[in-house]
Amino acid sequence: MDQNYLGLDQPTRYPRTSLAVAVEVLVHGPRSRAQLADRMNLSPASLTRLVKPLIAGGVLIEAEPVRSSALGRSSLLLDVVDDYRFIGVKLTADTAFAVLTDLRAQVLDSASLPLSATTPDDVVRTIQALVRSLARGATIDGVGITLGGRVRNGVVVDSPYLGWKQVELRQLASVVLDAPVHVDNDVIGLTNAEHWFGWGRGFPGFALLTIGAGIGYGLVLGDALVPTETGPVGHLPIDQGGPVCPSGHRGCLAAYATVGSITAAASVGHQRTLGFDEVIALAQEGDLIATRVLSDAAWAVGRAASMISDVTSVRRVILSGEAVPLAETAGDSLAAGLNQYRAVDVPPVDVVIQPADFFEWARGAAVVALQREFPRAPGPRAGIE
Repeated sequence: MDQNYLGLDQPTRYPRTSLAVAVEVLVHGPRSRAQLADRMNLSPASLTRLVKPLIAGGVLIEAEPVRSSALGRSSLLLDVVDDYRFIGVKLTADTAFAVLTDLRAQVLDSASLPLSATTPDDVVRTIQALVRSLARGATIDGVGITLGGRVRNGVVVDSPYLGWKQVELRQLASVVLDAPVHVDNDVIGLTNAEHWFGWGRGFPGFALLTIGAGIGYGLVLGDALVPTETGPVGHLPIDQGGPVCPSGHRGCLAAYATVGSITAAASVGHQRTLGFDEVIALAQEGDLIATRVLSDAAWAVGRAASMISDVTSVRRVILSGEAVPLAETAGDSLAAGLNQYRAVDVPPVDVVIQPADFFEWARGAAVVALQREFPRAPGPRAGIE
């Protein structure tokens, strides 16, 4: 199993293969030693050797036995010890959304606060308030923060939504939060969440395409996250005779399928300002203008998903983001875009539509922290006041 799949930053705490065993149990659920050995192509003796330090370190526990129909005997299942808590924070241009999760990224609580200002210090204070309200004095094993933009080693290189450049967000947040802090791009967080705990689980390769205020793109190949820049995918050329995006590109994906492009086209047609939800509602009521705008957008998304599949050879593409209802409302147009240039001997792309509100994006942020902090270092743990 690739180290990138593990997503772990502590390779010396346990042997690398032991870490792979722990992640296998975390991601896929309780397993017997025989099941683990078979799935990971290990001998029973090797598996026992690798599991021993994980049990001794409190990472794995022997759970209830399962009966083997072949031998008529029971074997103990191994499971993770879930006394972890993580907080994920997703930043938008005007709001911070946060969730509290357990070790398998199940949401236990959520909260949001408006951003009174978008200076780094003001945003960090809002994050601090959210973390305190969700932690309620309990120990937090890690805080993940994600946002739209380019992030390198905890530094926000560029975030157009917040107007930031070269902001050392991880360092600023670490000063006020009594927990390890990790910062990443929001699409990377959502891709990791789908990889370990969502529609990408069990697939060695898949792509994530998000549609909302912008276009996002995540890619997993060989069970490893592939570094991608989300911006260029938004400018995939779809139709040279199509509309123009704000960057001046004619007929690109962003010109068709962002919230802004959809509402702008529908608003021009109706000669009044429309919101995205209103466009969806009008289309569902049979409005011809809204139906045409959403059909064009869904067709463009289908074409983009088909291109991504053709280039990467992944057969599963997950569609997500705030604007994904367009794919549900105009499903026939999505299918038309997917299949327009498909060769007859190539299997169809397996498209999964996964709506995601901003709390789901925050869950992705929690997974960013989870992947970097599991298993935790031994030693005392203090709660967040």
